[in-house]
Amino acid sequence: MIRSLLQIIAIGIIPYLSFVYGQQKPTYFDVYRSLADSLSCEYEIPACVMMAVAYHESGGGVSVVAKKLNNHFGIVGDCRYDITQHRSKYRYYPSIRDSYIGFCKLVASKAFYEGIKGNTDEKLWLRKLAATGYASDPNWASTVCKVVYNHCH
Repeated sequence: MIRSLLQIIAIGIIPYLSFVYGQQKPTYFDVYRSLADSLSCEYEIPACVMMAVAYHESGGGVSVVAKKLNNHFGIVGDCRYDITQHRSKYRYYPSIRDSYIGFCKLVASKAFYEGIKGNTDEKLWLRKLAATGYASDPNWASTVCKVVYNHCH
């Protein structure tokens, strides 16, 4: 009787555990891949560069700036306190898509852009971007490059 009861419990719980543990939550890269791919076609900036910078700067999309300002890139500007009720040095975007577009426009405005537009070397893109002063951390390019290799390929 106890053995039968254990078998019934096991039969009922194993599929449940398989469902719970077998289903993986989509990663940041799963969620934003199509957006980054479409903007990559338009701006010729590698999608993995966009997503890795966004992931790094926004803490995987969960930072306060990412959530309250839709800013996944740490871009400085008007926080639109009238809309967000959040004081910050970072720029507010109406949507995450607008944040990605803002990043692409910022990169496209840099002197290096025309020379490497269409190039798929993510490390080169990150070094060039870092050289413009995009981030104050001297290890920023190598840190974000690790994000590319760990999450995007």
